[in-house]
Amino acid sequence: MPVLEVETFTLVAGIDALAFRALDEQMQEWCYVNRAGLARRTTARADNGSYVVITLFGEASQADSSYYKNSDAVVTAWSAAITESSRNVAVYSLL
Repeated sequence: MPVLEVETFTLVAGIDALAFRALDEQMQEWCYVNRAGLARRTTARADNGSYVVITLFGEASQADSSYYKNSDAVVTAWSAAITESSRNVAVYSLL
């Protein structure tokens, strides 16, 4: 059954929205190549500066939230821009 992985976070002080957008565009490409079962990934920002990444997978076993620990340069740069203590991940089954 398809699932949504919903990840929320804030950015590290000093990382602005434009810089993060460039990092996220690279991360988007990396995810499509390296995260099996990924059907769609969307990133959005709220007025309060928090971010959400919503990723659609074909099944729950494909939503592995430890991907951000990958040592690839793209993932490392993207992860370094995020305040780790603000990161929250939840997986929801589609109805």
